[in-house]
Parts: sequence; C-alpha cells; structure tokens
Amino acid sequence: MCEGDVPRDNVVIIDTNMPMQPLRRPITADSALMNPNSRILALKAQLPGTTQDHLQIFNIEAKAKIKSHQMPEQVVFWKWITPKMLGLVTQTSVHHWSIEGDSEPVKMFDGTANLTNNQIFNYRCDPTEKWLVLIGIAPGSPER
Repeated sequence: MCEGDVPRDNVVIIDTNMPMQPLRRPITADSALMNPNSRILALKAQLPGTTQDHLQIFNIEAKAKIKSHQMPEQVVFWKWITPKMLGLVTQTSVHHWSIEGDSEPVKMFDGTANLTNNQIFNYRCDPTEKWLVLIGIAPGSPER
C-alpha cells in the first residue's frame, strides 16, 4: 500500500491475544488510552484554537460512546488508575473520571506550584483511592 493510501486519522487497536487482527477505527484524536481490562477506549483531542481538551470514552464491542466531557484546561497527563477510573492531570489540578454513570471528572486536589509547567510522568493511587501521588520532574539546580 502506498503512503497516499493510508488513512490519516486512524486509531489502530492491537489485541495482544490476536496480534494479526488489528482493529482500525477512523478516529481523530491527539491521544488514545485502551482500558487495561476491557475493550473500552478513552480519547483526548484539543479543541482547535483553545487550551481545552475534549475527552470521550467508547465501548468498542458495543460500538457506543459511554460518555464525553470538555475539560476547561488542557490535560497534560492521563492514565487508567483503575479499570473503571481515569486519572486526569492538568497544569493546576488532578481529577478522577469514572466510566460509570454520567458523572463529570471530580477534582481530587490542586497541583503544587513546583510541578506547574514541568514534566509529569506518572500518577497513582492506592486501592482505596485515599492515597494519591503525582510524580514529575523539573529542571533546575540539585539544591532545589
């Protein structure tokens, strides 16, 4: 297939149990996260001309959108923190968004000033979701 024949806006899902049967979907998104336990796909796309992100969650097997939400600011890091919960990190705060029900993302805490505009590379919670940790790195002197 020539490069010109490849669709530009595709998400390709490869099930490691069936690697020779990739699932291609014509989806425009800046980022996609596959749920670790089920065929649920989360998508993130920046709204043109803004610093806001549009988030969507889809059930791939049912071919149905589960929910969507427009974040008031850009999500700089996100991950599945449980099979039913996305952790969303912005420049100023951390949110949890359940795939169940019709709830919007819930703010868990404000970020600290020393993590603003720095690289966030992980976010975790304990099984009770009471202990949360946001991990990032910042340039600067070792004394800092």
